[in-house]
Amino acid sequence: MSDEYYNHDKEGSVFTSLILLIVFMFGCFVVARVHEPSQAIGADKAKGRLATREKIDSAADSKLAGNSVINKEKKIISLPIATAVSKVAKLGKVDAREELIKRSIEKDGKYEAPKDASKVDLSDPALIAQGKVLFQAKTCFTCHQTNPAIPAPAGMAIKAPTFIGDFWGKEREVHIGFQGPIQKVVRNEEYFIESVMQPMAKVAKGALAPMILAPGLVNNEEVLALMAYVKSLSK
Repeated sequence: MSDEYYNHDKEGSVFTSLILLIVFMFGCFVVARVHEPSQAIGADKAKGRLATREKIDSAADSKLAGNSVINKEKKIISLPIATAVSKVAKLGKVDAREELIKRSIEKDGKYEAPKDASKVDLSDPALIAQGKVLFQAKTCFTCHQTNPAIPAPAGMAIKAPTFIGDFWGKEREVHIGFQGPIQKVVRNEEYFIESVMQPMAKVAKGALAPMILAPGLVNNEEVLALMAYVKSLSK
């Protein structure tokens, strides 16, 4: 009786081992089938990214090495990098700086303030609310801090002007053109509009970079709403 029990147990152990072996082999087969295509797809994507990168680098090298017209109307051209460096070197430090100032002032074209700016009620709650929405939508908040408890990381990096405390109507020093001579201005309606519509004309002293706006990003109506909101922040 004990022999029968022993043989039965042995047969059961062999059968169980066989089942486990089959399950293990099936599992390995499934993993291999799933893993192989993913590796192939990953390799294909890597090759595609590399090809795209090489294409971009080649185009960039061609631009640096050749001549091309960027904007015919504004007479902006691209020169080989060596030629450009040579021309700047011939200008000399003083001449190059004066040329940079001149071009930065003229970059935005002739400045014309909105004709109805003086007739707008900047204390109008609706206009202030519209300006607050625009301040967020136009991403002004990324550079210009309005709350002492909420920093503006980009503004901290380039030392952009903040709109905190009693600032409206107060004097401030600015560069006439980027890194140009220093001049005192009053932070009033005229200065605010000019700062938005022609940001390179007067750059706040201490700012590491001027404000850059895409053409048409802010229209005359929007700049008035923004001005109403910013003025309301002055306490």
